[in-house]
Amino acid sequence: MGLTRLVGAIAALGIALQAGVALAVGGHGPVAVLALGGGPVPDGWPLLLAMLVLTVVGDLVAVRVRHGEESEELTLFEAAVVVSVLLLPALPALLVPVVASVICSLIRRRDAVKTVFNSANLAAATAVLVLTVHLVSGPGQGLSWRTVLALVIGTLAFTTVNLVALSRVLGIVTGDDPWAVVRDGVRLSAVMAVGTVALGGTVLTVAEAAPALLPFTIMPAAALTFAYRAAAQESEERERSSRLLALSQVLAGRLDSEALLESFLELSRQAFGADLAFAVLDPGSVTPGQAVPTTVASDREDGAFRRTSSETEQVLLLRAAQSGASVIDGELPVGWTRALLTPLEAEGRRVGALVLVTRDRHRALGGRELTLLTPLASALAVALRGAAHLHRLTEETSKLQAVVDSSSDGILVLDGQGLVQLWSPAVEALTGKPALSALGRPLGALMVTTGTDGAAKDAFTAGTAEISPDSPQAVVELTLLRDDGEQRVVRCAHAGVFEGDELVRDVVIVHDVTRERQVERLKADFIATVSHELRTPVTPIKGYADLLRRRGDQMTPEKRAECLEVIGDRASHLARLVEDLLLASRISATEGSTLAQVDMGRDDLVALTRRACGDFGMDGPRVTTHLPEGPVEVSCDPVRVIQVLTNMVGNALKYSAPGTPVDVRLSVADGRAIVEVEDRGRGIPADQLEKVFDKFHRVEDPMRMTTGGTGLGLYIARQLASAMGGTLSCTSTLGVGSVFTFSLALAGTGPEPTPAPVPVAAPLPEGARHVPRPRRAPPWAVAPTPPAPPAP
Repeated sequence: MGLTRLVGAIAALGIALQAGVALAVGGHGPVAVLALGGGPVPDGWPLLLAMLVLTVVGDLVAVRVRHGEESEELTLFEAAVVVSVLLLPALPALLVPVVASVICSLIRRRDAVKTVFNSANLAAATAVLVLTVHLVSGPGQGLSWRTVLALVIGTLAFTTVNLVALSRVLGIVTGDDPWAVVRDGVRLSAVMAVGTVALGGTVLTVAEAAPALLPFTIMPAAALTFAYRAAAQESEERERSSRLLALSQVLAGRLDSEALLESFLELSRQAFGADLAFAVLDPGSVTPGQAVPTTVASDREDGAFRRTSSETEQVLLLRAAQSGASVIDGELPVGWTRALLTPLEAEGRRVGALVLVTRDRHRALGGRELTLLTPLASALAVALRGAAHLHRLTEETSKLQAVVDSSSDGILVLDGQGLVQLWSPAVEALTGKPALSALGRPLGALMVTTGTDGAAKDAFTAGTAEISPDSPQAVVELTLLRDDGEQRVVRCAHAGVFEGDELVRDVVIVHDVTRERQVERLKADFIATVSHELRTPVTPIKGYADLLRRRGDQMTPEKRAECLEVIGDRASHLARLVEDLLLASRISATEGSTLAQVDMGRDDLVALTRRACGDFGMDGPRVTTHLPEGPVEVSCDPVRVIQVLTNMVGNALKYSAPGTPVDVRLSVADGRAIVEVEDRGRGIPADQLEKVFDKFHRVEDPMRMTTGGTGLGLYIARQLASAMGGTLSCTSTLGVGSVFTFSLALAGTGPEPTPAPVPVAAPLPEGARHVPRPRRAPPWAVAPTPPAPPAP
């Protein structure tokens, strides 16, 4: 659309200039009168026709000059126009070049847009030339110095108008900078202007002075044509050199085979002036998995495309493999005039074939172009093979990098001196040191480690001391000391790479076994704790049972009843301890996927709180309650609520000094009932507020161990609270005390929780779940040390 508007504007300008000059000097006669055989050459139709034929012939004798994808023609047209301007009156001199241009366009079958552009451009340029000559020189002046000056000025203006119009068209068609085209062509245009004046003037002078020598004037015309041809060849070589330089940069810098091939074809087509450049690739030579030959092309008319090779293209591929590089003139597809064919071979292996094609008979491809194209094709084949190798290497590297990045175990690669070459994200997370600051530094400076005996040990030498060329693999366990004070137990698996006896690389897999060691320690602590807790009730049961067996018949009924009561109390404590263990085991088995099973219903939380506190002597010397007067209905499992509250109160009593009160408060806020149990004990450190709800965790001074228990009570209580849609949390201040808060939704304020399908505890004996707890032994709390059996 832009080109059409530009051509229209030039056509309007040409018409306007022609009309203006015709009005200004249209009545002027010829500037010079040619005399042949002693008399003047008559003007009129014979001379007009002769000038028209001369101008047409001058336009047909052309030398093409390429500007990227487009080209212009250097002809003797301007010389013929100069002769016409001198010999013809002003008005015919304006029209003859335009008519000659139209005739030449018809002979060459140019398209309509190009015909209009050429005619309009010549109309404007000729109008400027005619106006300049007639104003500066005037009719009848002959070849005076004023006429020669007028011709030089007018011809320079003529070529300038042509060059500017051509630069604007090339700017739209090829995207070149119009002023760059003007700068590149101004020197040649000046030479053409002077040469045109010299040739035209010489022809007229010889014709007038010595008509017999007129045929020899063809020699200056031929010399000028050769000069044009040399200038055109220089311009073409300069442009080809720039394209070849771009080609070398593409071959050196492109790493993607597809982008490399597309850029190469585009630049090679432009460098050699071809209309079509394409490569036919062997199956699998460049693209993995390619099963059939593929054609990648750059077409001057259709642009770039990629498709499965046609039968003709496969024939060219086979011909290149059999015959090598060649120029093809015959047996070409319709529309092709000539083709250059050269194989693509690299490292003794065939990649495919490269073909350049011209569709215009004026675009010549021959042996010279083939000589230049052949080494470029070899370089392209090498680059394609290299890009394919690089692509495969990149894929493998990306796979390895993905393994390194996603591995949960740390991966280290060290050189023979222990300097870090690879520091995986898992190692970064384990040590707290980023990879950028670790690369190139010694491992010992990055990881502060100790051995199993607690002595400092260098992480690199600890591993390399265990490996050798005969036994290059070893596993070392170390304790890692992080900068934030945390300790991690790591197992380092070393795999050494040796050259002779020298270690050149050490690959280390770092596995964090801190959790495993903690679990092992917890298991040991659990076994010791459970053993102690089981022994506590078993000892009085065994003692009193033995006493009754040996002396029961000698004891008073009151004494025997007391012994049996102690045995029953300790047996109940033992049963509750076993139930706790089973309950914790079942909750752990479903943790994270299901909630503990509860029997949801509605109940009065005030009454449930009184029942739970009643086992500890509610409103007695230690437990003080603050409860609403009326009922507080909540959605809950009443048995589990009593279990949670009993655990909370018993825990508060256990960790408070004897005689210290424990407050139990119940309030309602935001649709929830909240029970708070506050003690005035030693308090809980801030870093252990959440850990107290973990299994087997107990807040104790390991040097004192003043309380007993398995560390399961609060863990079970929180899980049961969560199963009922409630929460259990804790706040504490060291030396002041702790507050445990248990909240449940009021009845009717929210959806009932869905019970989990898995039971959380082993079944108890018939009725055991609802048997009231004896007041002298608070359930879910560690019982006081039982009295020793009476002496026999």
